[in-house]
Amino acid sequence: MRETKVGLIPVSGKPYHAGHHSLVTTAAAENDKVILFVSTSNRMRKGEFPIYGKDMKRIWAEELEPIMPGNVEIQYGGSPVRKVYQVIEEACASGREDQVFTIYSDPQDTVQNYPQDARDRYMEPMCSIGKVIFAAEENPEKFTRGQGTPDVSGGKLRHYLETNNFERFASFMPPNVDAQNIFDILRAHLSENVIRDFVFAVLK
Repeated sequence: MRETKVGLIPVSGKPYHAGHHSLVTTAAAENDKVILFVSTSNRMRKGEFPIYGKDMKRIWAEELEPIMPGNVEIQYGGSPVRKVYQVIEEACASGREDQVFTIYSDPQDTVQNYPQDARDRYMEPMCSIGKVIFAAEENPEKFTRGQGTPDVSGGKLRHYLETNNFERFASFMPPNVDAQNIFDILRAHLSENVIRDFVFAVLK
């Protein structure tokens, strides 16, 4: 019986960038099916540019879904990493051995999100029999930021949004998207806040 290869990719995607898309296109080429788990929560950190889930949902619908490879299924909401664990747990419980799962993330995230004790607890016996593969452990250089994947991070892009640096922001967007549309959607709330503050000042 031929094994089905399934790629699993958890992303926060605040915002989604060329680094994420590199993982997706690689996984799509290496697997029969890819499940992309996407967070839809707000990212609100003190001192950092905020990214709203509702804005990212719009960006996914308008710009990102159309560029996904045909074998990629997107699942929205919840904790992306937790959903990866759930898929493996269900496979372990079912006893099915006709699927091989490859989890895609960079080496640092792989260490942080999939420690050995968690693998032992939630991913056995699939790990022991070679049915769960961690791509960044099989080929670290291929999935290391700045080596095998674009040297970009969400932090960099949030900084470019905050400083209104569209040129740098656009340079790290996936191909075939309208970077200006994405930039404008994510920055729209800034204009709304400026108008609100102006109105409040006038009313005072």
